[in-house]
Amino acid sequence: MNFLALSGITGLLAGISLLHWFSKGKSPHMKSLENKHVVITGGSSGIGLAMAEEVLLQGGFVTIISRSSANLQGAVERLVQNVSCHPDRIFSQAADVSNSQAIAQAIHEAFRWKPIDVLICNAGLTRGGSLENQTVEDIDLTIGTNLNGTIYPVHAALSLLKHRSKEHPVSIVFFASLASMFIFYGHSVYTATKYAVKGLAEALKFELMPYNIAVSLVCPGFVATPLLNEVEKDDDNIEVLKVVNLYDHKTAENPRDVAKRVLEGAKKGSYLIAKTNYPGLFLSTVARGFVPAESLGRFWLEMILYFPFRAITVLAQNDYRKAILEHFKRKNK
Repeated sequence: MNFLALSGITGLLAGISLLHWFSKGKSPHMKSLENKHVVITGGSSGIGLAMAEEVLLQGGFVTIISRSSANLQGAVERLVQNVSCHPDRIFSQAADVSNSQAIAQAIHEAFRWKPIDVLICNAGLTRGGSLENQTVEDIDLTIGTNLNGTIYPVHAALSLLKHRSKEHPVSIVFFASLASMFIFYGHSVYTATKYAVKGLAEALKFELMPYNIAVSLVCPGFVATPLLNEVEKDDDNIEVLKVVNLYDHKTAENPRDVAKRVLEGAKKGSYLIAKTNYPGLFLSTVARGFVPAESLGRFWLEMILYFPFRAITVLAQNDYRKAILEHFKRKNK
């Protein structure tokens, strides 16, 4: 078989595969969140609290999980006041997501209250500073919260969600960040956990294909949440962050905007949920992973942009190197 014939057959098969992929799943995974039960870890503040409010506004029921009982009580009061809803639409559970037994109990209690339709693994934190300056306690806390604290709730819920999915669509939403596609300078352990969450989401997307369970991966940039306060504390690296990660606290996204985007994506059954501004489009094009874009237009856009964006990474790396070396010289004068 000559090269042209082989190329033609390969192109034909690729075209058939593309048409097959994009012809599937056009209808929403979930028509609405009305009367749906959404469980949110890290639900007492930030994006988690904003998502809880949005779920209630859309007619759903919500369980919020957090380490602090006091924070949970305050969050429930805020939700009731902001949404003007009855408290019986809100269930709260105090549990540390890094404690497998505690979070499993919280998940089972939530399911006993109402069968879970959407599980959102949102809990996360960071500790700034170079790796050598991190304490072992900070490393364990970051891994325990961001990675184990994502695995444990899903592990506890999976058998229940699979059973639920026989008659109702179910969604699992993983919170990574743009740091799951490109490093978050000065936050190496955080970066490692978010890369791992991305891998977990991609693996489960395929593992759960036999079930009516959609898997979504959320990759926000900088958002005006308590986590951003930790970034602001890292005075040592803030100037480099402005160059490498385009950090500017003034442009941090509102948690409510992220919450709306996440819930709309979950209802559609979208896999990758990221903002389509420059960092989001750039990183999802060069580092989205194996799972292709879910619309033909987005697929071809990423195909067209991939090579120029790859060229930009070469130029950007030179800028990053310059900023990092200048920062190092200033520190060591």
